[in-house]
Amino acid sequence: METAKKTPIYNLVILDKSGSMEAIRTEAINGYNETLGSIKSTQLKFMDTQEHFVSLAAFCNCGIDMIYDMTPIKDAEKLTREKYDPCCCTPLFDAIGKTVKELKRKTAEIEGAAFLVTIITDGYENASKEWDSKSVSKLIDSCKEEGWMFSFIGAGEDVVKVASKISITNTMVWENTSEGTEVMFSTENQARMRFCEDLDVEMCSCDHIPSPLEKKVLYRKLADNYYKEDKK
Repeated sequence: METAKKTPIYNLVILDKSGSMEAIRTEAINGYNETLGSIKSTQLKFMDTQEHFVSLAAFCNCGIDMIYDMTPIKDAEKLTREKYDPCCCTPLFDAIGKTVKELKRKTAEIEGAAFLVTIITDGYENASKEWDSKSVSKLIDSCKEEGWMFSFIGAGEDVVKVASKISITNTMVWENTSEGTEVMFSTENQARMRFCEDLDVEMCSCDHIPSPLEKKVLYRKLADNYYKEDKK
């Protein structure tokens, strides 16, 4: 009987580091490191069936700092204050467009991979020069057709409205305080773990090795329900 290969899972976190994040710099660093730990725990739990990689893009108007880029989770080190230093404005669309497009390009020849893209911002788009909501939405739609999961975590009451402009339906309202940041990262980590658990159950219950097309269908179903348990 043919043995199924491990499923590559690419975890991309796009993290705002504009000036307003300075007030919760420590909490953002600690929260991200908890996410990193959660992914490492997931890798250990599903060592025989999943292979996790992590990319971390911290962005402000100075540019996009790719702190990790498709790094095997075992090699990803904790985020530090030296590597995360908030300043200036929020080029949100440029950050999303550039990092997602590049990840898509680099993984174009990898069949059967799953993608979890999490965008975390406490402000509004105010500085992009190359991408706008329409071009980002078009890119995200093309990725979602391939089964990519996108979640948008933002501060403010109009998070759903902002996310809908770029074709993202998995949203979380974030209170950008110390307590709110802790709750936000905890909720996100639970959703990520649940996605991987459900994926493992679905893959193991299949009586044959799923084709790339079957995997895409499965990924889309899991992506559509990313935060479902947390909104009951």
